Amino acid sequence: MKIWLENIGRLVLLLALQLLLINNLHFMGVCNPCLYILFLIALPAELPHGVELLIGAVTGLIMDICSNTPGAHMAACVALSYYRPYMLRKLVPDNDRLIGTISSHTMDMQAYIRLTIALTLLHHTILFILLNFTLHALWLTAIQIVVSAFFTILLIIGREFLRK
Repeated sequence: MKIWLENIGRLVLLLALQLLLINNLHFMGVCNPCLYILFLIALPAELPHGVELLIGAVTGLIMDICSNTPGAHMAACVALSYYRPYMLRKLVPDNDRLIGTISSHTMDMQAYIRLTIALTLLHHTILFILLNFTLHALWLTAIQIVVSAFFTILLIIGREFLRK
């Protein structure tokens, strides 16, 4: 029960931070970090895959409703939730020993960084392709993906260093 309360609190805090602060910070239209994906990355490793997909869909739906982006966040969050178990198996050598939330405390820091980079790039690629949905400015979409992913990863890993 305690882990569920922690995760609900994390979701509310990250969504509030994302919607009230981070979504209002833009740098020349190319940088929009998505810190709320930390909630999806940090979900417990032993969570059933169907439940994980449902949580990803609800998280994305909340972001879509509050950001007026019909379906973009939901699609990106569901994709992140779908591939997270596979990425955990591929990128985390001691996957069998993962218990509880995913963080640098429950796994090797290098594996956590690799997992964060892979899932953030996946999420941001889907999100910004759906948000822009044009081939005219493909270079701008690529810049948005890279810059936003860089700052998202920086925020997530910075948070992990502050927790230690």
